[in-house]
Amino acid sequence: MSNIQRQYELLQPPSDGISQVAFHAADDVQLLVGSWDQLVRVYDIEANQLLASHHDHKAAVLGVAYGNDCAFSGGLDRRVLSWDGGYTRTREIGRHDGEVSALEFAFAHNILFSGSWDRTLRAWDARLEAHAVALRTLDMDERIYSMSVQGDLLAVALAGRRLLIYDVRKLESPLEARESSLKYPTRCVQMMPDCAGFVSSSVEGRVAVEYLSGAAGKQNYAFKCHRQLASDGVDMVYPVNAVAFHPVHHTFVTGGSDGVVSLWDPENKKRLKQYQGYAASISSLSFNASGSALAVASSYTYEEGEKDHPPDAIWIKPISETETKPKGRKD
Repeated sequence: MSNIQRQYELLQPPSDGISQVAFHAADDVQLLVGSWDQLVRVYDIEANQLLASHHDHKAAVLGVAYGNDCAFSGGLDRRVLSWDGGYTRTREIGRHDGEVSALEFAFAHNILFSGSWDRTLRAWDARLEAHAVALRTLDMDERIYSMSVQGDLLAVALAGRRLLIYDVRKLESPLEARESSLKYPTRCVQMMPDCAGFVSSSVEGRVAVEYLSGAAGKQNYAFKCHRQLASDGVDMVYPVNAVAFHPVHHTFVTGGSDGVVSLWDPENKKRLKQYQGYAASISSLSFNASGSALAVASSYTYEEGEKDHPPDAIWIKPISETETKPKGRKD
């Protein structure tokens, strides 16, 4: 049964694939969006209004992130751009030698991290003027697919199923380096809000919940999800493209190419809810700062190649106080 009735679709959506949606860390209503039509957009979700956009990238935008007083973007043109807080001008912070695949901002340290298919991770001082020299450039063994910052920790997911955890204060070497427990390529990684571990997802309908060394009494586990039984009895397996943690209750959502969003309780290892009815793949997810709204990017991710597909859309789902709370928790 569809759960889409309580949601609403943002007006003036991107005209091509939606790469990422990201809420402002301190503003519940501003949503940053990067897409394959080369635009970066910011929406006011309460007014359902496109506040601003820029077309300063020369190719598809793959990653976006909010900073303290600006927004960042990167993509296939290999450039990292900053957009001022008033959304009036952009400037180029720096460049990679390959496509920029992921951006993360460490608020406590005012550092922007950019990951690339050129197999480097770069750290930028967001306060410097245009064409800054990277504070650090770290060579990776493989292309960077996904990144996540929480507090002082940065998780980096690489091709070849490699996962690295860095302390952003000591970038000389990773705190931990491990191979994913999932057997297929990683699509997304997200640090837990309490920094005890991370959740990763794969192209083969699985999610792993893994804890860092020293997380007492915690056991790693993985589970199947985003699968459907076809009419001929064949188990259809879909990539899990997106993961997002609720900022208050620390439950998390996953989004798959089956057009379904699932809500999970990692402590009790249970699925709490399933939101269906989206017309296309779920390409990105983001909770706002208070956890009162979830942005859902419904956008074909080309797992079946070029074909006719539903229009790209961004849905805003209001989230009730109890909806994302783990069962049995009274606080």
